[in-house]
Amino acid sequence: MREQGKISSFQFFCLLTVCRVIAFFTFIITDKKGFSPGDRAILFVPFAIFGLLFSVPALIVIGKEENGTLFDISNSLSPKITKLAAVLYTLGGLWSAAVSTARFELFMSTVMYPGAQLFGFIALLAAAAVLIAKRGLETAGRTALAVTLLIGVSLLFVSLTNIGNFDYTNLSPPLTDGAAPFLKSGFFAAARTSETAALLVLAPKINGKIKKGLGIWFLTLGVTISALFFLISGVTGEYGEKQTFQLYSLTVLSKIGVIERPDALICAVWVLCSLLRLAFYMYTCAQFLEGGFRFKSKTAVYAVFSAAVLALYAFLSESEETFSEVLSSGANEAIFAALLAAFPAAVLAADRIKKLYYKRKRAAH
Repeated sequence: MREQGKISSFQFFCLLTVCRVIAFFTFIITDKKGFSPGDRAILFVPFAIFGLLFSVPALIVIGKEENGTLFDISNSLSPKITKLAAVLYTLGGLWSAAVSTARFELFMSTVMYPGAQLFGFIALLAAAAVLIAKRGLETAGRTALAVTLLIGVSLLFVSLTNIGNFDYTNLSPPLTDGAAPFLKSGFFAAARTSETAALLVLAPKINGKIKKGLGIWFLTLGVTISALFFLISGVTGEYGEKQTFQLYSLTVLSKIGVIERPDALICAVWVLCSLLRLAFYMYTCAQFLEGGFRFKSKTAVYAVFSAAVLALYAFLSESEETFSEVLSSGANEAIFAALLAAFPAAVLAADRIKKLYYKRKRAAH
């Protein structure tokens, strides 16, 4: 029987899947500089490698104790380091939540409701996310199972209804631009998977084999997304390359029987994904903040988080050009590398040095 307040590792990876898939659904053309169509079918290779490589410090943190956290280690060094970590990871999580929300809003205002002002809708989405986050990780985990099933059904429908239009002449060979752009694209794809930083604080709340599951998750997700890119290229060809949201272009072409335009139904699934991802970020940010600080009212904390995300989202979604400039600045990649790999590695190194120092000091006496 699972302990109260905990989720299974399968539920956790369903949560990560929902978070990552919505980023793929709203993948926009501004992200594709140097991203050759032929490379996308095998992008899962560098994606999985970079994803696991940058996750190594987090996996070491988990292994230091029985599903330990970064704060367990930083507290043994200095409470100040713990407070710094709490602030950095909270801010990083809120930034990622805002980027994801802005990406989703740009999709809605560009494709679904062109020119519409959707701030009110996004505000309602944030309020709903707060309610889910307040109910805890178990609620998010159970919801993720259902949403993951809906994602699987919708992607299977899109794939089966479009496979007949697949044309090999629309494909281009991989690595036409060389290995460097291919590897760079793999790193960028991995850097958009910032949700794995949640392992640094949520491991004690997860039952099951996290380390083995993470490897399987990266490979499975990478292969699935690469296969969808392969299908998109084979079906839409040059037309698809000119579209801002490629997967949506594929859903528009889907039809079976009386269901001529299932894209509206599929987009409803994407709304659920965006809602759950925002709730997961808010919950994780609260866990990060609680690791370094004590607060009485979680409602007040979530209200501040919601306001911060909305403010950042309003700035990012001002225009597609603004959003593109922010993405191309390298800020997301820097935050990903610093918080998932560099900071935990520095804490682990400092902890190791401290233990060696005291071990030698005891030996000298």
